[in-house]
Amino acid sequence: MDIDISGETFTIAEDAAAKRFTVSHAGKVIGVADYVDREASADDTSDGPVRTFTHTEVSPEWGGRGLAAKLVRYALETSAEAGLKFRTTCSYVQNFLAKNDEFDKFVA
Repeated sequence: MDIDISGETFTIAEDAAAKRFTVSHAGKVIGVADYVDREASADDTSDGPVRTFTHTEVSPEWGGRGLAAKLVRYALETSAEAGLKFRTTCSYVQNFLAKNDEFDKFVA
């Protein structure tokens, strides 16, 4: 998915082989949202696989543009569309979820 911010184009995509979502600019990865997929356990609210977001980072020189929020929103929406519930150990994703209750039904 391409997005335009202040006249610059950024690409957000999933790299399933690396278990991460990425944001790129001019072909270079400048941010990531890493995840681990696993089967649901007894303490989950899901009957199917659960995706745990473990780390989100955008290179400091690209900070302040809202790229992390756009990356995390894309990662959560894509995961939900794939029928996955999710958890997080990443403080950025925890804060994002606290501010965006539309994802509450997808939390495992």
